[in-house]
Amino acid sequence: MKIVDVKVTLVKRIILVRVYTDEGIVGIGECSGMNGPVVRSVVEESLRPLLTGENPLEIERLWEKMYVSTYKIRGQSQSIGISGVDIALWDILGKALNTPVYQLLGGCYREKIRMYASSVPRELKDAGKSAEMAARCVEAGFSALKVKVGTRWGFDDLPDLAVQSVRAIREAIGPGVELMVDANSAYTAHTAIRMGRRFEDYDIFHFEEPAPFHDLGAMAQVAAALDVPVAGGEQDHTRYRFREILEQGAADIIQCDVIKAGGLSECKKIAAMADAFGRPVTPHNTNQTVGMAATLHFLASTPNCRYSQECTILPGQRPDPARDELLTEPFRVVNGYLEAPKGPGLGVTLNEEILKRYGT
Repeated sequence: MKIVDVKVTLVKRIILVRVYTDEGIVGIGECSGMNGPVVRSVVEESLRPLLTGENPLEIERLWEKMYVSTYKIRGQSQSIGISGVDIALWDILGKALNTPVYQLLGGCYREKIRMYASSVPRELKDAGKSAEMAARCVEAGFSALKVKVGTRWGFDDLPDLAVQSVRAIREAIGPGVELMVDANSAYTAHTAIRMGRRFEDYDIFHFEEPAPFHDLGAMAQVAAALDVPVAGGEQDHTRYRFREILEQGAADIIQCDVIKAGGLSECKKIAAMADAFGRPVTPHNTNQTVGMAATLHFLASTPNCRYSQECTILPGQRPDPARDELLTEPFRVVNGYLEAPKGPGLGVTLNEEILKRYGT
């Protein structure tokens, strides 16, 4: 089998990768939807020439070829592009062998995957709105949820009503629901420690990106000072960066993103490395379509993904046909749980009508 083409389709902010073979098998993947035109250029101009004519089943060799051959321009955009291609290659392998990707990644460790509702938005002027949204998520069956806190990235902008929101949410959901907080790099280290200690009074499950993610020293300082686990890694890519995170103690919970950090191949390596450090993995995942499918296969096959996992399929979300109808069988959360698709490859099929209507 040979790769004959690699194409990117932008469906609004969804960046789809399709890898075509001479045997008619087409693998689908997804890249993190940060900047479609840039990522399309990475895949079609930088990576496609390296892949054309190659055997798509030789995934490890092709991952290394993509990474090493583009080292002069290595960075997050390259890793995002590699992620989408890598997922598509696993989809091809699964289709060729008529088996789900999770079986190829080590087999089914867990069938049902508990999800947490992410993210209750910041309501800087009305904590009650955040509490109402949190209560709706619990009523829909979620046993865990996450709220965004803080105001501006790394600047400690005040007044900060985060504690007020967390208090209101905890009162609304009661003591039996796990509550995470996500600062998205909002605080300096000293403020993150002070805020984290206040959040601990409301029994939070983890404190995500309390300090700017690029400052591993600050993240490590916060993690060392607090009893609550610090989560991080959603912005990071490749096992090499995650080795630094683990060595410096910058995160207690590792949040590699399958469509950003290097794909399924790289995230399995990151998870194994995290396990050697005694760290659980809760991957970042704000996707609801192909990226969700890939993440579910990762979660189903990876032992140290022990906690509830991120899900943005929430009650009352705004309709978006490009997202909601992109898959012929969209994901449905049942009592707070999802399962990895059991069909060959990723087990999902794209809706061609949606591709025609919204794709570019």
